Amino acid sequence: MRGARTPFQQGEYMKSIITLALLLLLTGCGIRTEVVRVNVPDIRVNPEQGPVVVVAPVRDNRPQYFPQVQSAARAKNIGGVIRAGNGVLVELETSTAPDKAREIIIQALRNMGYRTADKCEASCTHLDATLNDFSVSAPVNVWRAATYTQQMLADIAVQVTARKDGQTRTFTTTGHGANIFQVASRENWEIALERAVKSFTSSLQQSMSEQDTAAQPQAQD
Repeated sequence: MRGARTPFQQGEYMKSIITLALLLLLTGCGIRTEVVRVNVPDIRVNPEQGPVVVVAPVRDNRPQYFPQVQSAARAKNIGGVIRAGNGVLVELETSTAPDKAREIIIQALRNMGYRTADKCEASCTHLDATLNDFSVSAPVNVWRAATYTQQMLADIAVQVTARKDGQTRTFTTTGHGANIFQVASRENWEIALERAVKSFTSSLQQSMSEQDTAAQPQAQD
């Protein structure tokens, strides 16, 4: 007769059952690809007047989230969740992650009153950006899974270097989103991403406002 499980063994057993249930919830069997849309909030026309900003193409410095992703698909892959050979790879529908990050940055600047341009002849701000993270995940949490409050998470992180009139400043802008889910659907991934984009946009606008404030004394001297 087998002995009773210790509390630790019971906890590990419950964790294994919940992990298995989550994997079944996510995929059923094997690895599949979920294609998602990332909407840019508050799209507005490029202002005709306003301080000019040139946003360079965004460099992709993200880690390889999963070795299962082929090299040709890595620019569109934004993570997912894979365990024990089962899971979901999530990729962008119509854009690469660096291009989508640049689109978000440009729209955030336009909403602040900046006029974005491909180049400028006079004094303007040049932004160079490096994308360090643009990902989604669904980490296993035993207690959340047991209470049906498991989360999908989305994160964006970009290092920005702003150059104007010989002055250079570097800052990191981040965004985070979370969504409680019961079904691993495209819509649920997109909710987490939408929240991360809004968080990132707010962080970037705050950093740019601080950049403008810090540059004012030099401009007056």
